[in-house]
Amino acid sequence: MTIPRSSHVLSYEDLYGPERPIAGTTDSESEPLSRKNDPLGSSGRAFYGLAGEVVRAIEPHSEADPFGLLLSFLALFGAAVGGRPHALADGARHPARLFVVLVGATAKGRKGSSWAQTKRFFESADPDFTATRCMGGFASAEAVVDAVANGNDERLLLFEPEWARILAVGKRDGSTLSPLLRDAWDSDQLSTRARSAVVEADSAHVCILGHVTAEELQKKLMETEFFSGFANRHLFCFVERSKLLPSGGNLAYEAIEAIGMRIQSVLLQARNVGLMKRSAEAEQLWEDLYQEMSMDEPPGAIGGVISRDSAQVLRLSIIFALTEGSSIISLDHLEAAWAVWQHCRESVNLIFGRSTGDRFADRLLFAARRAGSDGLSSAEQFKVFSRHVTADQLQSARFRLVEMGFAELHEVKTGGRTASVLLATRQRANQAN
Repeated sequence: MTIPRSSHVLSYEDLYGPERPIAGTTDSESEPLSRKNDPLGSSGRAFYGLAGEVVRAIEPHSEADPFGLLLSFLALFGAAVGGRPHALADGARHPARLFVVLVGATAKGRKGSSWAQTKRFFESADPDFTATRCMGGFASAEAVVDAVANGNDERLLLFEPEWARILAVGKRDGSTLSPLLRDAWDSDQLSTRARSAVVEADSAHVCILGHVTAEELQKKLMETEFFSGFANRHLFCFVERSKLLPSGGNLAYEAIEAIGMRIQSVLLQARNVGLMKRSAEAEQLWEDLYQEMSMDEPPGAIGGVISRDSAQVLRLSIIFALTEGSSIISLDHLEAAWAVWQHCRESVNLIFGRSTGDRFADRLLFAARRAGSDGLSSAEQFKVFSRHVTADQLQSARFRLVEMGFAELHEVKTGGRTASVLLATRQRANQAN
């Protein structure tokens, strides 16, 4: 069965809202953001094996994006497996642990449908896991550690339908949630101090599945330290409604039970896997892909978000192998992982292609785009930050925008004096597309 192609073209307004004209352009010169017409990518290799079977079973009965369904399944499966199966890369231990964020419109992105549909299979396969280990609403690092400490099940899928809330919590004075989650992606050893006691978890397996709009994502990340290493531990996947089903879908309970039993069987087998390695064929392909990833170093926000590409591809390949209960990562598993990464890589370009990755520069750029052909005077640039910015920080932000081609500085005569006006350009944004 072929998953239908998407005909939607994501516009600038879809991401950022209405925009005033930029100096030197007309409406005909404005090029919208878009993604490839074929959502499968790489001839559909991403939809391999058991994961692809689940997506194909759901797809006729749901308006959810096929990639939203796929990434939700992979995150759920990796969390349900636990932290025992792993591969080694340069001495670092990589389990089936993913931080997935689906990015789409508030309702029409059908992010919630992706979660609801895939969760039904795991409710059949592992009801205890879905009932007790899929949780959200954590307001502190201490709460996360408590959930996987004190003899509790070490598995935790942190499900956040409002993923921007995690960024908001991380901004609070004294909050250690952001560094704790970075540690959770890296390691199974977590600890935090609660009042006078230290709470520790020795074998934590924390995964994330979050939902967010592009506008929220841009706004919240602008207000945080973008290159802190938090964003690049996540797989960002742009999703949209795949079709219209006015009467809804009708996925048979018998189909859910049948596939659920298969998932249950594979999970039991996969949990006994320890160290994982690539086959000879997969190792050969990995060398080529690793070389390609090492040369993929775009500037600005995109480069920051994809900087853990090899680790992400490795973890995806681990999960595809485990969906067959295998300790060997085959060529098929690696090709499927690469196809998923290519879609996420394209999503990153789509979502962050108009961002520098520097919080001061991005806020200034956002304001300059809103100002359109009028541009921003020096005084207006200070007002963007409510004057809570130093002259050096503002100068550095301006320099970054001009250097990356996002903006230009124009000298304008005002009452006998010359003033510098910052104007956003389309050149760099079009290159990003």
